[in-house]
Amino acid sequence: MSESPLPEEDRTWIAQLRQQWERQQRSRREGEPSLLHQLASVGVLGWVVVVPTLLGIALGRWLDAHWHTGITFTAALLLLGLVLGGWSAWRWIHRP
Repeated sequence: MSESPLPEEDRTWIAQLRQQWERQQRSRREGEPSLLHQLASVGVLGWVVVVPTLLGIALGRWLDAHWHTGITFTAALLLLGLVLGGWSAWRWIHRP
């Protein structure tokens, strides 16, 4: 059984460094994204946050009306939708 010459931390660091270098090369090759592309990205991020929030509100209103609970479900599912939308937006921004 042969051991790797580098510890795991070093291999991880080298992989991250290689990924950063590849991004820089791609950026130099492709150039700066256009203004339209940047605006489209902002629009997508908005929808990624808004859609789960609105779905949470709609489901919460229906549950509150069905069980006559005031705004309990609406508030909880609004918060859940915001968290889910924020997490999805964060994942979309940090995609490779």
